Amino acid sequence: MTVAVRFRRHLRRLLLLLASCCLLSLLLSAYFLFTNSSPSMPLGQSPEPACSQPLSPYHQLPYPYPPNPPHTLVHTDQVVLVLVESQYSQLGQDIVAILESAHFQFRMEIASGKGDLPPLTEKGRGRYSLIIYENLLKYAHADTWNRQLLHQYCTEYRVGIIGFYRSTESSPTLLKLRGLPLVLRTNQALWDCCVVSSSPLLHLTKPGTDRGALPGEDWTSFSFNHSTYQAVLHARAKEGAGAGSGDNPGPGFSSGLQATVVQDMGLYDGVRRVLFGQGLGYWLHRLILVDAISYLTDRKLTLGLDRHILVDIDDIFVGKEGTRMNAKDVKVLRCSGDNM
Repeated sequence: MTVAVRFRRHLRRLLLLLASCCLLSLLLSAYFLFTNSSPSMPLGQSPEPACSQPLSPYHQLPYPYPPNPPHTLVHTDQVVLVLVESQYSQLGQDIVAILESAHFQFRMEIASGKGDLPPLTEKGRGRYSLIIYENLLKYAHADTWNRQLLHQYCTEYRVGIIGFYRSTESSPTLLKLRGLPLVLRTNQALWDCCVVSSSPLLHLTKPGTDRGALPGEDWTSFSFNHSTYQAVLHARAKEGAGAGSGDNPGPGFSSGLQATVVQDMGLYDGVRRVLFGQGLGYWLHRLILVDAISYLTDRKLTLGLDRHILVDIDDIFVGKEGTRMNAKDVKVLRCSGDNM
């Protein structure tokens, strides 16, 4: 048998083997195609989501949901979202003035009754590092969909919420916030505000007591029964003995202590909050607001502790008699700077 004959025989066997493999592959493909096929769908329609999958772009959270650990990497723009009653409201303007003076970027939006929010994310990044509600009730009374959407965003991107509640003549004496173990007592006249030294929120503000009546008689205090809450400011609701400090109040003071600013550590539902029982007419609230912004943004939006005093040279050399600065005034300025 010649070499050419043997070559043709092996080539024929190889071709038959390849043809058999191709035929077997076609049969298997046809079998799996027809046994696993699904009903056809008209053009222009999309499949309905599974019943177990929520329509929200965020996954549902277990309850209670612990906050993200500090090492979790999230990306948010250093912008504050301010939700106001109107662009002319006094408290809204006060909030904006503080943000502008601190050179913090912000976006102001009118808060809707249903709690509708602007887009919170863009290409996997959070658009806001903090959300401020001028009216706490707009947050508390938001519908279930918007509130869940907001909570999903806050927990996934470690974003905190600041809210203000201002009492009116028509406010109920006791008010329960929906979804939170928190009760508000409204329209109170308070005295002797003290800063709680153990609060981790403090940065610019120093512990101490501001004695005397607080401005106005429309103060709101907070009562809570969960470990996630901690008082930042205390005041007493009746005249009597004052308090030496936020931690060791004097006799007759502890029974009347009211928490006028509280911080929520996020242990209840994963969202960190700072709630104010008045506007920004009280000077301590302005300092606490700056500290709250720093705390809730993990010091991304914060002010340094260095302070500078600018003195016009005219006040030293050619100032009016009786108002001209002298060596004693300079020493007082230096001592004040050391105590700040």
